[in-house]
Amino acid sequence: MSDFSDDSTLVEAITGKWHRIEKGIRKGTFLIEFSNTLLLNIHVTNNNIDVLMKDNKDIFRHMGDLSFEGLDTEDHKFMFHSLGIDHVHFNNRDIRVNNPKSEISTVFVSLSHDKKIETINKLAGQ
Repeated sequence: MSDFSDDSTLVEAITGKWHRIEKGIRKGTFLIEFSNTLLLNIHVTNNNIDVLMKDNKDIFRHMGDLSFEGLDTEDHKFMFHSLGIDHVHFNNRDIRVNNPKSEISTVFVSLSHDKKIETINKLAGQ
């Protein structure tokens, strides 16, 4: 890994391609390229996946993480956390919270760097 003056570091994906990611992101078990703008940083030991999205400076930034619980029990759970969630919708319909008939099978999350900055500023009271 190499560090740059813009607080990024160079890391290698499983394909052998090198990418600049923001400093401070903990190196996972392996880094997967999903597209030119999205990387998944897989942490096998703690059942966690970091979602890294490329910004306008070509640096991949942490946009959220997907964590799993109860994988060895009947209580399988997952949680997606991000300060950059712009909107969420289920099955291409209006947002639904309850799922009494087990109809929700797909969750789409739209991420935005601007929304992340806006959320951070709001949480900081600015």
